[in-house]
Amino acid sequence: MIDIVIIGAGMSGIACARALRIAGAPVRLIDKGRGIGGRMATRRAAVSGNSITFDHGAQYLDQTEDAASIAALGQEVVDRWSLADGTSRIVGVPTMAALPKALANGLNITLNTRVRTLRTCGDLYEIETDAGRMTASHVVITVPAPQLASILGETNAIVQQASSAVMLPCLTLMAAFIPDTPASFVTKRDVNPVLSWIAQNNTKPGRSKAYQTWVAQAHPDWSTTNIDVDRSEIKAQMLDLLCSELGVHPTKLCYADLQGWRYGLVEKPLGKSFVKHGTLWAGGDWCCGTKVQDAWQSGTDIATNVLRTLELSSSLRSEVAIQRW
Repeated sequence: MIDIVIIGAGMSGIACARALRIAGAPVRLIDKGRGIGGRMATRRAAVSGNSITFDHGAQYLDQTEDAASIAALGQEVVDRWSLADGTSRIVGVPTMAALPKALANGLNITLNTRVRTLRTCGDLYEIETDAGRMTASHVVITVPAPQLASILGETNAIVQQASSAVMLPCLTLMAAFIPDTPASFVTKRDVNPVLSWIAQNNTKPGRSKAYQTWVAQAHPDWSTTNIDVDRSEIKAQMLDLLCSELGVHPTKLCYADLQGWRYGLVEKPLGKSFVKHGTLWAGGDWCCGTKVQDAWQSGTDIATNVLRTLELSSSLRSEVAIQRW
């Protein structure tokens, strides 16, 4: 019996599961979070009875052909975000998280389930989760590369193959100001030695205009140095820098929060779509590059290889049966 389990319901896991389901293979997705999409994430908050959102992970899909192909699969939940320089980007509507949700529609997904360990048990894999044990004949892991060791063990062949991929932290500030706050730009890069990206989130289509909302990401080096520093201290530092850059007095602030993505950025990709050992695969954006489409490509390529492995196994079983007959 074939039973495929995918650990991680980010864009790579969703891409892999979609392709396998279309091919008729039984597949189950498991994720430790409350929602799917990984860094295609949205933070929701209530301020004085108004609901506001922040795209605090991936900010957009770019205008490449590969990104457009992904967006076309969820065309009912995407739109173009017009920037001040006359260019545009593809975003999920009403949030970035809407796109992975649409793409995962119909998939068998189990959330709030952390995978603790995975080990071989004969021809199967035994998966230990905080909700109990399960077995699978084929397993795909799409967590960040540095998290593989905690699941598989430091000496595992998959972990060794993935060890050259480098991922860095990203500290992300979310801030909301009163709606009539002056705004001289929509996005800005490399603002100062701390902030690498600032974006006015409420200018994206479908977002609430009740407040002026901003997302500010810190430089990777600064994030690496401060990822374990007290979050209230980091939030205060980033907020002061944001207010200074916007020319806004802190008294106009209505809400602020901080997200620390420990493995938020791909600094050095592996250089191939996935790693494999037997009927165990691992992949993600850390294999191919820094973009959403890189994560998607990794998952799609894994699915193709899984299906090829299944076909080969079936052929070998048929050949053995014929020889025995």
